[in-house]
Amino acid sequence: MSSYRQQSEAQPSNWWSFYRAAWCYNLLDLPDSAGLYAGKALRIQPASERCLTELLKSLASQPETILEYSYLVAGGGTCRYRLARAEIELDLPEKPSFDWLENSFESGIDSVAADAGCWLSILYGDAGLRYIERSVELMPEVEFYRSLLIDKLIDDGKLEIAAAQFEILKETGSGGLSFWQTASSVHDALGDSRGAIEASRRAWEIRRTPSSAADLGWKLYFYGRELMRNGCMMDAVPTLRESSALWSNDSLWAVKSDSLLDLMNEFTSTSEGYGEPM
Repeated sequence: MSSYRQQSEAQPSNWWSFYRAAWCYNLLDLPDSAGLYAGKALRIQPASERCLTELLKSLASQPETILEYSYLVAGGGTCRYRLARAEIELDLPEKPSFDWLENSFESGIDSVAADAGCWLSILYGDAGLRYIERSVELMPEVEFYRSLLIDKLIDDGKLEIAAAQFEILKETGSGGLSFWQTASSVHDALGDSRGAIEASRRAWEIRRTPSSAADLGWKLYFYGRELMRNGCMMDAVPTLRESSALWSNDSLWAVKSDSLLDLMNEFTSTSEGYGEPM
């Protein structure tokens, strides 16, 4: 992170270093800093969709401001999705970007329709399964679409179909962040806590962000709690300690893990000298 800041200070006309700084700040859930660097990148490179993507992401809590950049968006992708979400959040009577996605889904060429279906599936929430199913039919080689489909199937309770789709995903052998996040979701849905933890751990190793830390931290906490309830106190200790050490001591999963560890210390230690603190 600091290297991108230093590069942008040393090369104030180089949009790439500003863009990368914005990208990192967005990953770290620091929208104010991300917006500052993305805005500078966009001023240097006004036609860059990448720069605009990071700027609109940093403005996620400001839908009115997002719509001010609508004139820069010509096609689909993340920027069109941000505009459509802003229209929905503001409950506008006319939603040109949302309509653009629906029209593209119905009549666009394969890649355009698949992209629109992906974003519509997110915008429609629980009712969005049919959109992402169509995206996968149109572009079966795109890992992100299939990963999103698997998540939707899990949310819909269609675990056997989700598992079958995951087998197809495994054949690609990508092993990237999206793959391991999906693997974690599948293992979790099938009741395989240890498999879910290992997959989340791989995702955390690939990209250490607040979201990947939270995913792994909570999975470790719930598994450690389950071990405690089943009387496996000593097995729970390393699991809870790993959760406690993730990201920040103030993280809610870390606080809860520490609380369980303190509880076990009280349980296994006595004022009369019996037992030993964990």
